[in-house]
Amino acid sequence: MNLQASYFSIRNPLEIFDRWLNPYRHKVTSHFREKDIKVAWTRRAEQAFSLRTTALIVEMQIYFSCVVKKRVLFHEQLDMESLPITDKISIISRAVQSDTCSAEEFARSYPVKQELTSTAAKRMYPRLLNIDYINNQWLGEFTI
Repeated sequence: MNLQASYFSIRNPLEIFDRWLNPYRHKVTSHFREKDIKVAWTRRAEQAFSLRTTALIVEMQIYFSCVVKKRVLFHEQLDMESLPITDKISIISRAVQSDTCSAEEFARSYPVKQELTSTAAKRMYPRLLNIDYINNQWLGEFTI
């Protein structure tokens, strides 16, 4: 069995060591879409938040195309209503449909045709959002 190419492989063994050194210590639980969501962030992210004067908008996006992909996008401003979690973090969750099913276009630009408003899409609640800040770049992941 080739564990290097499996779904459960670790891209970089140093990720385990980094996660041990930089755990998600800062946590807030908030009410979001009639359910609770836990937002956690690392010490590095806390330091980056302390330098900000405005809230960072974190978009949790479920992207439906030829494949389904979870994406976390970070915005300085967004024309949609977001939920303030702290004075430095606001969140939004959206399910969107792709404009095309081209693998090349999907990998290059994630084209969005429309936001999904079906009952099934609205039932997908994010439960946990993790935020980190590494090499001057925001990183995030969420679970449903």
